[in-house]
Amino acid sequence: MEMDHMLTVSMVPDALALEKEMFIKTTLPPSTTSTTTTTTTTMTTTTTTTIPPPDTRVANRGPLSEFDLSGKKRFTAPHVNYIQKDPGAPCSLTEALEYLQFDILEDVIKKDSMAANQNQPPKHKPHNLTVVAMEGCHSFIILDWAQPLKDDMVSGYMVHSASYDDVLNNRWATKASEGTHLAVENLKPNSRYYFKVQAKNVFGLGPFSETLTYVTESDDPFLIERPPGGEPIWIPFTFKYNPIHSSCKGSQYVKRTWYRKFVGVVLCNSLRYKIFMGDGLREPFYSIGDTLGQGEDHCQFVDSYRDGRTGPVDYSFNLPSAQGYYRAFRQEPVTFGVIGRRTAHQFVGWYECGVPIPGKW
Repeated sequence: MEMDHMLTVSMVPDALALEKEMFIKTTLPPSTTSTTTTTTTTMTTTTTTTIPPPDTRVANRGPLSEFDLSGKKRFTAPHVNYIQKDPGAPCSLTEALEYLQFDILEDVIKKDSMAANQNQPPKHKPHNLTVVAMEGCHSFIILDWAQPLKDDMVSGYMVHSASYDDVLNNRWATKASEGTHLAVENLKPNSRYYFKVQAKNVFGLGPFSETLTYVTESDDPFLIERPPGGEPIWIPFTFKYNPIHSSCKGSQYVKRTWYRKFVGVVLCNSLRYKIFMGDGLREPFYSIGDTLGQGEDHCQFVDSYRDGRTGPVDYSFNLPSAQGYYRAFRQEPVTFGVIGRRTAHQFVGWYECGVPIPGKW
């Protein structure tokens, strides 16, 4: 695989300069008591000053290992937190999100927005941004930030991300988020990325947050099996399949295999997907049953050397038996026949193989 090497520059463009957090310290004057015999009428004017929120990010959690699998030093910074995984397990975005247990913004928005009597875009920039990375997984990060201030009306956020080259050309990818976090997927290994966030409401967009930077780690050299002829190319294509056979309902991609069949995937996210197989693009795609396991070795069909993680094998127990492919061992040719309930060939609703799709191809 051709790696994208990090570019080193002596200075960052002004538009990308990271803003320093400012803290306003207030000192109250000592209490005094004064007595007067003169009665006067006093007019009082109250001025409310909004103090920028303090940095309440959780203390930085660095990587367990200073170096990645290729020997490159992992990127560290005060705004970067690492979570660990079992070194033998595939990368899982779903697992990372479950581990972090993020708050859902919807209820907060409904309550606080009612209190905020505001008919303008959000006034405050998102604060306390953090990049959460999973050690050993280059293809995604989770961007997290604090809940909006109570005097601001916020209905969601726009998250902007860009590679180093895209930043130089002012090309930012933008994705909406209803909560105070967002996963950014399909990142290239050994590459520098930039991230910034804007709050939004029905009146428009608020100011940009500070811009964070992060450098992804190396690809796992022991994971990807290179097929004859070069890199796999995943093509967006809506193929026919039985939807009750898949726990995933997202985008669909296909690629040609070395044994003259097509592999199709339906995404839950870039690292969790349902794998199907078909003889042609105009033909139906079918589930793949496993005679001696739970389909762990079916990750071979997405070019992984390793067995993956799958959904529960009893998924197919509750479905009618169906036509499909099956096999017992890795490298064994597939056979077409009846799979599922009342057969020896059970299938699952999702796979996690550690291979991002569509990835960087």
